Amino acid sequence: MAQRALAYGIAGFGLITTLTAMAALHPHQQVYFNALVDTKTPGALAERYDMDYWLIAPRQSLEYLLARYPDATLRVGLMNANLQILPQNDRERISIMGNLYAADFYLWTPRWLLQPFATNLAKYLQDAESYIHPLVSDLDIPEGPLIHSVRAYGSDIALIYGKDAAAYHAAYDDVAANGDPLARSDFDIYAHDGALYYLSVDCQPPAPNRADLRIFLHFFPADFADLPAASREHSFENRDFWLGNRAAFFDGKCMNRQPLPDYPIERIATGVHLEGKAVWRADINLAARAAASAVHAGILAGDYGAPIAQPRFDIYLRDNTLTYLKAPCEEGDADARFFLHIIPTAPAGLPPDRRERGFANLDFQFAEHGAYVGGICVATRAICPTTP
Repeated sequence: MAQRALAYGIAGFGLITTLTAMAALHPHQQVYFNALVDTKTPGALAERYDMDYWLIAPRQSLEYLLARYPDATLRVGLMNANLQILPQNDRERISIMGNLYAADFYLWTPRWLLQPFATNLAKYLQDAESYIHPLVSDLDIPEGPLIHSVRAYGSDIALIYGKDAAAYHAAYDDVAANGDPLARSDFDIYAHDGALYYLSVDCQPPAPNRADLRIFLHFFPADFADLPAASREHSFENRDFWLGNRAAFFDGKCMNRQPLPDYPIERIATGVHLEGKAVWRADINLAARAAASAVHAGILAGDYGAPIAQPRFDIYLRDNTLTYLKAPCEEGDADARFFLHIIPTAPAGLPPDRRERGFANLDFQFAEHGAYVGGICVATRAICPTTP
């Protein structure tokens, strides 16, 4: 009888503590608990248990966001796909962002907080070096304001952080103001602090989701011996990437950072993947850029005099060289082929293979002889020797 009474007492104690805990935890009965563990000290339970193992609590986080922002589309990062538990009209207002940087809100659970956050985030991104900018690194992302927390027994079981928009703005503005503009195509491309930055003011995820855009990026070295062994066969180093990797999205803008090689570069070719094929948007010849910068400075100083023609580009003639200049230079201005025919007063001055036609053909692509310099397109083309 004594043994039976003891057994009933133990079972009754377990039933009472379980029912009491379930009532106290409602509506989060799924959270692990232990009656012998301190449940009074805030955070004590979360230090010992993976509390919301089934990730049910994020529902309340989403309901909180839906109520707080009743008219907004919510871009949410890092959570499971438990949207089906919400009404259809609420589901339509939530976009789960596969690209962490495209999110405006980040949902976290203690399973991420039990270990050092840096370790968990690095595992998630599978790239501990994929930082954007000194002001906006991977580890900065959750440092935005804590908007809301769901708690059970004094411990957080779900957290909502907002994006630290000020850091993204500062990083974007820093690159735009202090970087060296290299090209303008789908993106404004800058060199800054040992990296290439792709900047755009028209980058609205998820529709269109430019995070899914594949970018082609090839580095051509000044000396092929500097290339990694695997790249020497192709004479360039291939660093193609997805825009969403190492990217930040905010206020309709986006910014992507790609580290530069540690060897001298002669040329950079970059483009996008459209309709199943590569479309090359910018061929950045760094030597041509240096020459174009010098010419541009000379034009501003008045060394080139007045332009001899002013179609889409202002055209200058100096020292047997034509200079094409356009300010400001918009996307597409330098994409076309430039036709250039030199017609001498005496055909005998032409190379033999051109005398029948009566002119020298010096047609060229802008990228072969020009560069985008500080919002201005500048190209130079030497005129082959002819009789005046």
